[in-house]
Amino acid sequence: MASFTLNPASWRSSLRLGLQTCFKRYCTAGSSLVSSVPVPHAAIIFYSQAQSPIRHHQVMRFTTTTLQKPMIPKHQAFCKRNLNKSHHRSGQFRIKDILGGPKSEEKFDQKAATRNFYEDSDRYVTADNFLKSHNWQGSGNDVDVESVLATLSYNKGDISPATLADSMLALARQPQKRITQFLQSDHYDSCLTMVSNYCKVFTNKDFVIILVSLYNLGIPAWHRIYKKFILECERRVHDWDVDTMLLVSDTWRAIGRIVVNYNGQMLKCIEPQYLELTHHQLVQLLYVIGENRTAPLTLMKKLEDMVLLYVDDLSGKEIAAICLGYFKSQTIISSAALLQVLGDKACEHIDQLDFFSAVSIFKAFRHATTVHLPLFKKAATTYSSVIQDLPLVSVMQLVFTYGALHIFEKDLLEAVAEKAVKDAKLCRIKDIAKFLWTFAQLNYRPANVDLFLDTMVKELCARSNEFQTFPEHLVYSVVALAYMERFPYDLINTIFSPDTLQQIEKYCPWETMRDLYVIDGTVGVECGDYAGHRLSQEFIKRLPEGAGGSVKHELTYRENLAEVVRVLQQMMGREHLTVHHILPHFKSTDIEIHVDQTNQAVMISGSVSTPCGKNKQMDIRLDDNLIDILTGTKSESSLVEKKEVEPSNQEPENITRLAVQVTSMKHHLYNSHSLLGVHQMKRRQLRKLGYQVVEIPYYEWQELPKHPNNERKDYLRKKIFGHSQ
Repeated sequence: MASFTLNPASWRSSLRLGLQTCFKRYCTAGSSLVSSVPVPHAAIIFYSQAQSPIRHHQVMRFTTTTLQKPMIPKHQAFCKRNLNKSHHRSGQFRIKDILGGPKSEEKFDQKAATRNFYEDSDRYVTADNFLKSHNWQGSGNDVDVESVLATLSYNKGDISPATLADSMLALARQPQKRITQFLQSDHYDSCLTMVSNYCKVFTNKDFVIILVSLYNLGIPAWHRIYKKFILECERRVHDWDVDTMLLVSDTWRAIGRIVVNYNGQMLKCIEPQYLELTHHQLVQLLYVIGENRTAPLTLMKKLEDMVLLYVDDLSGKEIAAICLGYFKSQTIISSAALLQVLGDKACEHIDQLDFFSAVSIFKAFRHATTVHLPLFKKAATTYSSVIQDLPLVSVMQLVFTYGALHIFEKDLLEAVAEKAVKDAKLCRIKDIAKFLWTFAQLNYRPANVDLFLDTMVKELCARSNEFQTFPEHLVYSVVALAYMERFPYDLINTIFSPDTLQQIEKYCPWETMRDLYVIDGTVGVECGDYAGHRLSQEFIKRLPEGAGGSVKHELTYRENLAEVVRVLQQMMGREHLTVHHILPHFKSTDIEIHVDQTNQAVMISGSVSTPCGKNKQMDIRLDDNLIDILTGTKSESSLVEKKEVEPSNQEPENITRLAVQVTSMKHHLYNSHSLLGVHQMKRRQLRKLGYQVVEIPYYEWQELPKHPNNERKDYLRKKIFGHSQ
């Protein structure tokens, strides 16, 4: 195909109109458009590929971007990025990706992978098998295609809707070569115009035939004909049965169009009759819900009962489709019984499951924060040896699930570290962030730790153009590196630069702001030679409430903390201990105690200096009333004595500062006594500030009898005053 150029106005217009319209308009004989702006060769190739439906779908599926919904607390709203112009969950191609995509992309058809459960039964009626269904066959098999095209072209006003439907069905059933000829013929535009004009007069059966035929013909998702069909679907949905509603929704998904209003009306129609859903209707409904990312919570709870009813009949791929539907719709499976059964079934099928299906199941367990240990153990054993040949994006989701649920599997982590290094060029900034966070969270340094971390940092720096679009992933990466005692000053300086902070404040969820605070405080403690940007006091004051933790919340909800404080108060008196955040950038609360050289507790006068410099600290002095409130023995009418104390730079001589850490199960790896990475980092920083860390782990405290307090007092006395022994 010959090269040519467009003037700037024409090129901008072409992006609005779409590539196919652009080339039809300008790629004509005798065109004399001249400019200094060349049309990229990739765009010309794309146009030629778009003429073939098969190639067209290949382009679409490799450029789909899946976005995560940020979890935003009610008190913290932020401006959402307008990603509709460049990111399409629906599977529509992105012009930006075609013209300037990454140099190498992993060839993984995620859109097809979500639909592979259809292979388990021929009872699913889908956009791909609908035209082969005996129940829907029309008379189009015997129609001569050339005669049909001639009739459509020259007798536009005399064709009945039924004949037009049969003609489209006949065209859609032709071999791919004939379909390509039709798409490139002069009949293409006139045929689609006629279909559009007849849209409202088709019977329900013919309407569905036409819609599925458009998909099978490969009419691109951006074609204007679909606007009328979407509106007509919304008008007709109440007249259709469940199979037809699901088929139409599946067809829109296959085409690549988002039909929010139609799917919402469909779910309203299905909810009253959910008890009548068959096994296959249930699975397909949950798949459709997941792909459209939303559903009423009442319906999703009802469907849990139906899944439990049919669970014995479900295949492994169907279980994966159900789990993915709940995960993508941001709905937690609340039934512990259902999660247990799904985990048992998945464990049975793990050897036969494809990797994408297995990861889909893990996502649902991650979202429900539920561990099915036999399933996760077996999966780690199964996939550790073959991880190098598996899709990178799914590997990231798998290992991220282990990190989120605090499950440590050494062989799996070692294999993932090797793959991350080998396929680093294929990693998105999101993948890098999740890989780093998982290893940091589990506090594990793989055998190739230096190579792994250096490679991830190198790839982060190479993707600096993504920072402005997805700054949260850069923040997550840097805070994970801090867990592992790696401090790339260039990246830290970039995070705290005014431009990046502005993007973060405007677009990112509040968890990103918290991580900024953690990074800033960590740099203050561990990076004495850092001279780049830091968080300003004005920015820190704008952080969401609770970004630095809440002592009252911790005393109320942290397991064992209030009880330990009560016993210590009885032993030492409330004037000898302070409950506060020694390191304000960590949410977990500390009990600070000072002892002299004779190992006797002394009164705490003033507040310790913190890595945030001259910030005032808010200490909470605990009296009997407050302790009674926090342990549930009194109503909330207590006086909480809050004192604003200026940091004291004068330390009494021969005083040892103790930081008592009361841990809960959530602070440790699953089924382990090893602390998570964030808590290991906190203890590291406390020691750097001169504190001696005293651990009160939950697994020791809970073994002590509650009444009387003698054994608890003896235990604490040995822990606190025997620290130097």
